Amino acid sequence: MEIKVREVTDVEEKSVQQVEQELLNKHEAQQELKFEETNESEKIEPQAKEETPSEPEAKEEVKEEAKEEIKAPEIKEEDVLTFIGNRYGKEINSIDELVTAREESEPMPEDLAEYLKYKQETGRGMEDFVRLQKDYSDVSPDALVREYLTITEEGLDPEDIDSLMEEFQYDEEVDEESAIKKTKLAKKKIIAKAKRFFKEQQNKYKLPLESRDNSFAQTDEYKAYQQYVNKAQSQQEEANRKSEWFTKKSNELFDNEFKGFKFKLDESEVYFSPGNALDIKKAQQSPLNFVNKYLDDKGLLNDPEGYHRSLAMAMNPDKFAQFFYEQGKSSATEDVMRKTKNIDMKTRDTPAAQAKSGFQVRSVSSPSSNGLRIKSIKKT
Repeated sequence: MEIKVREVTDVEEKSVQQVEQELLNKHEAQQELKFEETNESEKIEPQAKEETPSEPEAKEEVKEEAKEEIKAPEIKEEDVLTFIGNRYGKEINSIDELVTAREESEPMPEDLAEYLKYKQETGRGMEDFVRLQKDYSDVSPDALVREYLTITEEGLDPEDIDSLMEEFQYDEEVDEESAIKKTKLAKKKIIAKAKRFFKEQQNKYKLPLESRDNSFAQTDEYKAYQQYVNKAQSQQEEANRKSEWFTKKSNELFDNEFKGFKFKLDESEVYFSPGNALDIKKAQQSPLNFVNKYLDDKGLLNDPEGYHRSLAMAMNPDKFAQFFYEQGKSSATEDVMRKTKNIDMKTRDTPAAQAKSGFQVRSVSSPSSNGLRIKSIKKT
């Protein structure tokens, strides 16, 4: 059997399904046409002998049809099957086999189809898709916001997410009331945005209930993700516990009795406070406040000397305190010695006695006597 195909240029490349469907349609049309021609020929044959030869106009039409058939290139069935095999990587031996394979092909599972749709439209993977199937009605606000930021903020690691979460935290004992209100308002807004996002995404890429319980639950990728989620939840709980402990101990230190940090100098202990206790507590509430002082807008270190100097002092406070203490003692000793060496050694003159009425006594030096000499003033 041969298939006649007319060559058409400037046509957009079609998908595998479209090519297969066109071939099937052509094959069915040819079979129907062949069947109709056979029936018509059987009816017309008895009358063909009695009819006169066809008119010239009919001959011209036959010639035109013959010309059209000569112009159209003919492609054999083997050529079509070879093209499909080379172009789409499918090995098919006949058109009938192609029809049978198409009829027997099973439809794509609904859950897999939804995932492929999600991946094509969003560019995200299985991990984010599984997150959408989670029930967020009982999730805490902080966990909801964290999930939302993890999905929507691309290219951020868990530490970056932690930094973003700090924007929605506050300390009622340290922060001002206006700052606390702004933080609460910002947190309410992002919680509402997160709820709306998950609701829209779940409605758009919602899986059937049976698929949620069976299909994805049986995949290795889903099991690995579940382990990751459980581990992440335990790590988050541990991080929250450590954060609460840090805040508790900080509050105990910076109470009303705080008089400064203790330093050991020789055999004595001294206390020093760089400022108000509440200001110190607020500045040191997060280690990032210290690190960010030495980073630029892109998070790169722009003051390595200042960073390592401050970190060295923080790790060796007593050594630096002793150093400055010794420097202070040395400077004080040098100042005393300098003042001692600059003593004025000139002889002081005895103050001259001024003539006054009455009795006067003056100390005089004499080589011959050590006694006290009294001299009366002559009266005029």
